[in-house]
Amino acid sequence: MDPSAYVDSDDNRGDIVFPWIRQRLVELKPECVLDYGCGDARFALAIAYGLQTEVWAYDRDPGMREQARRQTTSAEIKLLDKIPEIPAGRFDAAFMLGVWMCWQSEAECLENLTVLAQALKAGGHLIASVTHPCFRDRPFATYRTDFDMAHYLENGKPFHVQVGRKGQVEITDTHWNLEAMLQQASAAGFRLVTLKEHADEAGRPYPPWLSVVLERM
Repeated sequence: MDPSAYVDSDDNRGDIVFPWIRQRLVELKPECVLDYGCGDARFALAIAYGLQTEVWAYDRDPGMREQARRQTTSAEIKLLDKIPEIPAGRFDAAFMLGVWMCWQSEAECLENLTVLAQALKAGGHLIASVTHPCFRDRPFATYRTDFDMAHYLENGKPFHVQVGRKGQVEITDTHWNLEAMLQQASAAGFRLVTLKEHADEAGRPYPPWLSVVLERM
């Protein structure tokens, strides 16, 4: 997939999920934040400008990193190319938006969550937002999937997603149910702080997005 197609899609993460993440960071008052899976760095930039905190960013996709590099300067965002460049114990908070569903195996989930736990200071917080695993068969304002909820307990199952109001971008995500996500987080050294179910646009039932706030133990 061309990364520009995804970042230019008209999904509503920026309207219904990111403001909530930003407010949590305002309350946490972090001195240093990591955006893990930053895409084109639009959200990392909003944090850097709005909170006046030090912001680092990483994305595993070279195309996404190139987009981020074109839109940022080293003074605004410290953009990283490789996971080993992420310093251990540096960050007060980290966030990732729509990333957990990209990990295709249990081992990959644990590997990435462990990286994040090691990057955070003791007591640091990870805010992770995912498409809500309990409602993946529902059509939402800016995405729809082919996931069959009969397979809810089958973790690691791939499913197709159409992103945008007209479904113009197609991606493949991986299903992790709520139990699996919390077990993976615990295995990586996190404890659950709170959950937030984000309402869809006016008049639409069911929450399309779920945010999980975790604390590094």
